[in-house]
Parts: sequence; C-alpha cells; structure tokens
Amino acid sequence: MARTLRILSLVLVIGGALAAVMWRSYIDEERRLREEIARVEAEMARQVEVREEMIDRLGRQRRRALVEVVAQEPMPDGEGVLTELRFVELDEQGRELGRREYSVPGDVVFIDGWTARFRAEQVAEGDPMRGSTIVLLRRIYSDLMRPADGLPIDTPGGVPDGYAASERSRFEQSIWRNFWRLASDPAAAADRGLRVAQGEAVYKRVRPGETYELLVEAAGGMTLVPVDPAVVDPDRLAREIGDGEVR
Repeated sequence: MARTLRILSLVLVIGGALAAVMWRSYIDEERRLREEIARVEAEMARQVEVREEMIDRLGRQRRRALVEVVAQEPMPDGEGVLTELRFVELDEQGRELGRREYSVPGDVVFIDGWTARFRAEQVAEGDPMRGSTIVLLRRIYSDLMRPADGLPIDTPGGVPDGYAASERSRFEQSIWRNFWRLASDPAAAADRGLRVAQGEAVYKRVRPGETYELLVEAAGGMTLVPVDPAVVDPDRLAREIGDGEVR
C-alpha cells in the first residue's frame, strides 16, 4: 500500500511538472503568436500606407500657371475677335515667377510646351529627380495663327525663371538641351529614366472674365482647367505659397 502511494505521489509530481511545462509552453506559444500577428498587422498597415502614398504621388498635380482672359475686342477688319490674356507663371511651390500680357487673334487659345514623363514606378516611389513630369512652357498662340508664330513663354534649352543652379535644375536642363534626341532615341531616353519626351499643347475656347489653371500631372502631361472667377481670385492664387500640389 505504501509503495502504491509512493508511486502515485511520484506520478502526480511528474504529471504536475509536465502540466506546468506544457502550460508554460502554451503561454509562450500564445505570446509568440500574438507578437507574430502584431508584426504582420504592422507590416500590412505599413504596406497599405506605402501603397496609398504611391497612388497619391501618381495622382498629384501641380499648378504651373494661371491664364486670365482679360478682354476680347472686335478685330479691326471686323472678322473675329482679339483676345487679351494675362499669363501668370508659377514655380514648383506655387509662387508667382512673373506675369506677361498677350494678345492673340481669335477665341481658341493654345499653350504648348515640351514634356518629359518618367516611368510610373519612379513617380510612385518619389524619385528626387524623376518623381514628376517636367514641363518647359514654350508659346501661346490661337487657331488663327501658325504655331511657329506663337508668342514665347520660356526659351527652349534655356533656364526658366525661378530655377536655381541646383542638381535637379542641371538634370532638367540636360533634358531640354537634348530634347529632340531624347524624343526620338529610346535608348537615350531610357538612360535618363524617361518614359516619353514629346511636345504637346492644350487649348480652350475662351471668353472674357474666365480664368484657367495650367496643371501638370505627376505621371501625365498638361491640363487646362477652368476656375470659377467668382470663387477664385487669380492674383491670390498666384501669390499663394503652398506645397505646389492641387488637392
């Protein structure tokens, strides 16, 4: 009987020890699983945030200019109208660089420029040099003018107003200096990370009192968007200091 009790006691001690070890292992495993789940959730949240930031970068626009239709007067010969425009050019931060006055015959106004678009992954990742389409504005003209007779905005191959001698500026200038070769040579374009280099124009039929924003899409080209003059004061927009993004 005593031997049986000793055996039973020993079994209980061993069983208790095993139960304690198993319980400790269960607690440790549960903690490990909780930590792993938290790590996975944190990683998923980080990936979602990164993806949303990439989508945001791809969809960004920045304001390059404001175009105000000042007046339209009949042409001296009575055929059509003469349109007077105020063109307010803005820098990358949305600050005014300068303003010019233009007069063009007709009521359909064109703005053209050279655009250099980079690969979508570079835009999405926010590459410091290639994180957004760059544009060199060239001229304004109308449907009654030859593009070659357009009125100049920037000097092709020159340094636009507001560009400092920075690394980014030098990179952009190398694109403008070699623009037509980059536009026609896929290997040269790829070497600079370009998806496409091309000339393009936007145009609108305009009326006195209208105001337009010339926007550049991060992964696309130029757009000319009407602004309600009753809501937006173009002078205030031109003076506005922001991050250069249209939200």
